[in-house]
Amino acid sequence: MIITRACPMDSSKYRPAAAFLCVARHGHRTVSRIKLQCEQCFKPARMTYKRIIVEKVLNPHTLTLVVFGVLLAVTLTGGITRAAALNGNYSVTKLGLIPLPRQVAAYKTKWQVPDSVRIIAVNPPQRHVAHFLLGFLKRRGIAAKIASTGPAQITLSTAAADPQLGREGYRLEVTRHGAALSANTGHGLFYALQTFEQLFNPAQPTDNAIHDVAITDWPRYRWRGVMLDCVRHFFPVPVVENFIRVAAHYKLNIFHWHLTDDQGWRIEIPQYPRLTTIGAWRPNATPFCSPPAAPDGPRYGGFYTDAQIAAVVNYARRRGITVVPEIDIPGHGRAAIASYLWLADAKTMPPINTPLSPSPRTFHFLIIVFGDLVSLFPGQFIHLGGDEVNLQAWLHDPAAEQLMRQRHWTLNQVHDYFARRLARFLASKGRRAVVWNDVPAQYLPKGAVIECWSWNSSNIVLKDARLGHDVIVAWSRKLYFNHSQGDLKYEPHPVGGIDTLRETYNFNPSSLLPKTLRQRLLGAEACLWTEAIATAHHLFYQLLPREMALAEISWTPLKEQHYSNFVKRTARQYLWLRANHYNFRIPPPSFHFTARGRSFTATRNPSHNATDIHTASPTGLVRITDPVPGAKIYYTRNGLLPNSHSTPYTAAIALTIISGKPLVLRGIAVDPSGRSSAPSRLDINTTDTTGHAP
Repeated sequence: MIITRACPMDSSKYRPAAAFLCVARHGHRTVSRIKLQCEQCFKPARMTYKRIIVEKVLNPHTLTLVVFGVLLAVTLTGGITRAAALNGNYSVTKLGLIPLPRQVAAYKTKWQVPDSVRIIAVNPPQRHVAHFLLGFLKRRGIAAKIASTGPAQITLSTAAADPQLGREGYRLEVTRHGAALSANTGHGLFYALQTFEQLFNPAQPTDNAIHDVAITDWPRYRWRGVMLDCVRHFFPVPVVENFIRVAAHYKLNIFHWHLTDDQGWRIEIPQYPRLTTIGAWRPNATPFCSPPAAPDGPRYGGFYTDAQIAAVVNYARRRGITVVPEIDIPGHGRAAIASYLWLADAKTMPPINTPLSPSPRTFHFLIIVFGDLVSLFPGQFIHLGGDEVNLQAWLHDPAAEQLMRQRHWTLNQVHDYFARRLARFLASKGRRAVVWNDVPAQYLPKGAVIECWSWNSSNIVLKDARLGHDVIVAWSRKLYFNHSQGDLKYEPHPVGGIDTLRETYNFNPSSLLPKTLRQRLLGAEACLWTEAIATAHHLFYQLLPREMALAEISWTPLKEQHYSNFVKRTARQYLWLRANHYNFRIPPPSFHFTARGRSFTATRNPSHNATDIHTASPTGLVRITDPVPGAKIYYTRNGLLPNSHSTPYTAAIALTIISGKPLVLRGIAVDPSGRSSAPSRLDINTTDTTGHAP
């Protein structure tokens, strides 16, 4: 039971206080008293004791009423609410937590974690998280031991018994004497550990002093996902696991694994061995895919064995992530058709988005394939794909022609037939089908989930939610991480348009639905299609830091989301990414212009890292910042591209602004490894006193 009283170590501060009930027998009387103890400094709080002397032994019901009355009296005599206690006296921003917790208070006081600690973990979920904690502490030079009872510096609990926290929420309290992590489930406890780890300085593994905090947290959305296309380019298991690891660190809980497409079949199906002996391989010069960085002769490809699939699923499960496999049908089927030509009419196959034939033999094949998926992937969801089907190819397919003639169906109804039949099969196995929004939703069984990616997602999400389907937002305009992160001239070869970090962060998936239908929104997912991404280095460049923005918009309440604050908190996360050997995009530096005593207008173009200033002031001051710790900034004042030999930025730049002579500043950030950001640009133009250009 938690209340708040003035901290005895500093009477100006209010901190949580724990109430302990003490009962002692004195002859024929029972003495009950409440002890109040500050949870930050563990000193007795004011009004330390409320003594109640009762003739005869108190029964449990009476004792409960007494405890309630005492706590009420404490509150009425000057206690403050727990919400007010969450103000703290240290900047939450400086903690650098991502995603930002729902309720967090930070204090200037710190806990110096000793060189040796005991961890209390009793049941299997607690011990599961304790082993992750053990490894983390060991990497920081701290010896730790797991125990079930006795004194300890760190306690793990799954007995929070708080409905508000749900399945994934948690509480984390750090004082000068230790840490307590609590939740309703092991999932919540794992997320408490992720926040706990972020309190440590990742750049200094021997600095084990962390700020006192009081955090109560739970997620905004149930579905916080990221998709990896391992078809267009194949990524080995260690890369996939690293992809999952960073997702778990930022409290994402869905790994959508795209395993089949026109360019390859990546999963072993024992009853159909040609899928991996033939379908998993392609010529190096495949259309729509850039050549791999390290060609292995005349063909390129690979696949995952059953054992490798099981290892990835287990790796994700231990980190609270559900793996959602995708077998994309009936379109994007060329790799399967190349393996078994009877899956389609080979004479009419288009080069991409080739649909399978809706024949009885095809459906027998698919039942075997999806039956294997049910065995390999224990999660609730299995993705059927269903996007971009070349419907016109069915006009010359005998099985499709027969269906349309006998049942008076359109091509769209044949498309729906595929998804509906397989969704029902999965439902019979206790699973829920997920489909892309291209699939007509009105005939899908209840329980099917629609993933909306199309440019007109707002209309599709609304329509499918009204039909009673749960929906996931994966809008290609905001959440496609294969898109460039800035000016195309300075980014690796992208597929698609530009989705900047700011655009990802400022996207609100809930805005696509009215309040009356938002219970149908499971959450958000970012997609990483790999037509032009051949290496792990490039993969993580595209993913990070945008995955941090995805994590925050999926976890943190909308009212607590502020982009400028988020950017400040990324600084600590760049240190973590660097320490854990993740590649990431270095954000271009930001220009900050001020004109003393005069107003000015600023027009920003984030896609091109550019800002245009119009001012009537004869002077100005420019500051340049970059959130990456240790990055050096170089700039030019003549519009030329800067490099590491340009003028280093050390202090604010004073400018003299001459009417009719625009100024152009350009800057780059270079991190300690020597990697450079894309350039940013500041154009300063003069206006007359009326605000017009001369």
